[in-house]
Amino acid sequence: MTTDPRQERTLGQLVASATQDLSTLVRSEIALAKAELSVQFKKAGVGGGLLAAAGVVAFYSVYFIFITIAEGIQALGLPRWLSFLIVTVFMLLVAGVLAALGIRKMKTVKPSPDKTIAEAQQTVAALKSAAENPGTTVPAPRPEWDRPNGQAPAAPVVPADTTGATAVTSSRDA
Repeated sequence: MTTDPRQERTLGQLVASATQDLSTLVRSEIALAKAELSVQFKKAGVGGGLLAAAGVVAFYSVYFIFITIAEGIQALGLPRWLSFLIVTVFMLLVAGVLAALGIRKMKTVKPSPDKTIAEAQQTVAALKSAAENPGTTVPAPRPEWDRPNGQAPAAPVVPADTTGATAVTSSRDA
């Protein structure tokens, strides 16, 4: 009689456990993708806001250009239209700086979730390894955020084999 709990579980329990583990894995992958992409969306939002601010400043600069031209034609005197021209040039410089900052911020956006892809590749490799060598991998504990009612993680069950002998199979397996 063996005391290994993995051998005493029924097929239904094993299927239920596998289904629950797969569900946890998928939820974890989705949570990682959301976290990774939200950072990139925030960067894109800041860059877009800076570009929008540049557009607004450029729009008002056009208004000052027209006022400058009108005052220059009307007065033909240097002080008034020159002051409007200085304001116009200054606002165009501000628009240029805001546009440069927005473009630089937009270039830092990475639309692909690199960490999620790497994690998914590790998961696929682990599943292939588990399929090729059944019973040799110990499942990882569930993350704290996914445990019902704050349960502590269960300690992994490792068979105590200090003699180095192989497991004895029953006559049904032979």
